[in-house]
Amino acid sequence: MGYERSTKQYPSIKQNMTEPDPLRLAWRDLIKQTIREVVTHPGLEPLASIQPAVARHAPGDEQSQIQALIIGELKRLHQGALARCGLRPSAFTAWRMARGY
Repeated sequence: MGYERSTKQYPSIKQNMTEPDPLRLAWRDLIKQTIREVVTHPGLEPLASIQPAVARHAPGDEQSQIQALIIGELKRLHQGALARCGLRPSAFTAWRMARGY
């Protein structure tokens, strides 16, 4: 009975899901590494870490999009997502305080 209900709900749940961003998937390691770099160096301006990291690893035509992804991830960064980037709560707190949050 539970299985039948689940199979009936699956199409509506799947329909509401969005497709993964191929650029985010392709560059997820760089995004995580760069976020970790930014947060663990709270005295630096974020773009001072983001721009060189992206320039070293990404092709020119994708650099601005990848930078935008990283900036967006930084804006949405929260305590629950720290482990994914290999960050400690103390580093995150120090970064937020340095940024005036």
